[in-house]
Amino acid sequence: MPSWPEKPRLIGKSIPRIDGLAKASGKIKYPSDMRPEGTLFGVMLYSPHPHAKVTSIDTAAAEKMPGVKGVVVIAKAGATLRYHGDDIAGVAAETEEQARDAVRAIKVDYEILPHVVTEEDAVKPDAPKIVPSGNARKGRAQTTGDPEAAFKEADAVVEAEYSAPVITHVCLEPHGLTARWDRDDAITAWASTQAVGATAGELAGRFSIPVTNVTVLTEVMGGGFGSKFGADVWGLTAAELSKKAGGRPVKMFLDRIQEHLAGGNRPSAAGKVKIAGKKDGTVTAVVATTSGTGGARGGSNFPFPYVYAIKNVSREHTEIFVNGGGARAMRAPGHPQGCLIMEAAMDDLADKLGIDPLEMRLKNLNDGDKVVDANGKPTISRAGIYREQVPIGAKLIGWENRKPRGQNGKGPIKRGYGMALHQWGGGGTAVNKVTCTISPDGSVELKTATQDIGTGARTILAIIAAEILGLEVKDVISNIGNSTFPPGQGSGGSTTSPSMAPPAFNAVSKARDEFLARVGKAINEEPADLTLQDGKLDVKGKAVMSWKDACRKLGMMGVSVTEGFAEGLASGGVAGCQFADVTVDIETGVVKLNKIVAVQDSGLILDMLTWRSQVYGGVIGGLNYGLFEERVMDPGSGLMLNPDMELYKLAGLSDIPEIVVHAHDTPEMRARGVIGVGEPPTISTAAAIGNAVTNAVGVRVNKFPMSPMNVLNALNAASNKEGKA
Repeated sequence: MPSWPEKPRLIGKSIPRIDGLAKASGKIKYPSDMRPEGTLFGVMLYSPHPHAKVTSIDTAAAEKMPGVKGVVVIAKAGATLRYHGDDIAGVAAETEEQARDAVRAIKVDYEILPHVVTEEDAVKPDAPKIVPSGNARKGRAQTTGDPEAAFKEADAVVEAEYSAPVITHVCLEPHGLTARWDRDDAITAWASTQAVGATAGELAGRFSIPVTNVTVLTEVMGGGFGSKFGADVWGLTAAELSKKAGGRPVKMFLDRIQEHLAGGNRPSAAGKVKIAGKKDGTVTAVVATTSGTGGARGGSNFPFPYVYAIKNVSREHTEIFVNGGGARAMRAPGHPQGCLIMEAAMDDLADKLGIDPLEMRLKNLNDGDKVVDANGKPTISRAGIYREQVPIGAKLIGWENRKPRGQNGKGPIKRGYGMALHQWGGGGTAVNKVTCTISPDGSVELKTATQDIGTGARTILAIIAAEILGLEVKDVISNIGNSTFPPGQGSGGSTTSPSMAPPAFNAVSKARDEFLARVGKAINEEPADLTLQDGKLDVKGKAVMSWKDACRKLGMMGVSVTEGFAEGLASGGVAGCQFADVTVDIETGVVKLNKIVAVQDSGLILDMLTWRSQVYGGVIGGLNYGLFEERVMDPGSGLMLNPDMELYKLAGLSDIPEIVVHAHDTPEMRARGVIGVGEPPTISTAAAIGNAVTNAVGVRVNKFPMSPMNVLNALNAASNKEGKA
């Protein structure tokens, strides 16, 4: 069975991304930058109403306008539009301005239907039904043990409500692609996608052509976070418009408003939680009724309880339907929501019991939850990983400076500390292939139909090849982002690295073996006596020629090997913890982040620099969730009020604190092989921030984000409660 090198030369080191300079300088063109010769510009017409029926649609005037080359109707007469931003039609024209003029010329008559865009309104008895079965779909209650008996025997019980709003994907590069018909049965598309293969398949299926005749190109792309796994209605419309225009390329990317409205979102989450415990910190029972909305389609469920071992549990989840854009997977789907509700309840119970919340967490870990090794067998207890990580994080944040809730001194400026735990899978799949080609001129190329969405996949593959062949990373070409290459992994679920590293290792190793066999024959040496290191060919440990000279011994024909997944090189299941240090002004409600500590394991780290970048990015995404992001809907008009980059708040440079990243990089972790790290670091950031804010101000701020309004509302509610008492 193959195994990673025990003493690697490159693997695990900090190696700059091979496309970093090109990205920073603007040399690389993103899909939205691509303009093949003859490009037409596509614009979508989308619903201005949250709920309406199309009674008629007339495109005649639009089709006659200057520059217009095609119009495609998506929502024909009789179609129901279910949210502000729902798709109606697409137009292609010589210029973007002409396309927008044509969109405005499309005449649509609507039957305006009653709408509901907030969860509070959706569950009212007289609310208009978004789906025939009703706006609230209750799942079956899941119960283990005897929660009611446990509550009676508990030393402390806390009942509280916690919630987080819908947030949008708000990708910097919007959703879309440029499609061109090369002939009657062949398409080329330059797509902003996390899955070149899936996007090619969707285009092929829509137009009933062989998938081998579809080429999807994604050299780089500007953000997806789980929302870009196919051509989507916009991409299919672009391809249809291209066909109408005689094959000319049609560029169709959403504008910023559409990106917020229709590009997908993370569902909201709310929970009424009753949690009980003993004086020693043991959590004995949790009962929760949770809810959330994924818009008009649903999809808001999340894991709960989260992380901890609790014997007596009851949970019922309700899916609430509203006239809003649909949910799409967003970095660790469901886990951030489950984490922030669970961790808030844990802190509140610890406070009532008078116990350090850190110690209470360690007391309630699940020793039966085991992560798998590189052979897929359960091996290390995730609880054991937490027990190693938590003290490290506590020391790095200065947990000893934390004071109990409500004891943060006089004056309006309060400092607080919080923490949270998280977990994720991050395993790989075994359906992918990599081709390694060693040419007589000394060049080395890897080919696979995966893509680099900004996570360093291209660099990681080059590191593996350079390690095995004794070369430098710059000597290897990672040729990815093309759907016609050997099948590769879609970039989601933190699966890219653990899915692509094993076939790359396998292909390069076998290419090396074939290379040494052929070169050995050419120089009359046994392959077993040949090794590659430092850019040279060694015979019995002595360098005899350069890599390029050795490659010339191949003659006219190089070495090319295509291989799939190799067992024993990757696994899944990680644990992590995060700590936050905040300062809160209780007069203004403004929260300032002082420091965040992230301790994370993820198996064998292939490139420490890329790994750290991934964790930094995850934390920044998490702090946006914790402090700023929120889709704001107007109940009266049914419209989103902040579909822009001004009122939809994101962190600026001054909002990002010191971030300390610690790799839990032990021999035990490395022995598990490669595991993905794209999603885990974004899970617990918001929960840790919420607990830190609550620790600072002395009362639970139970609504996310930790905005001034929500902080002041919590303080005011607590003050009113005390006054009544």
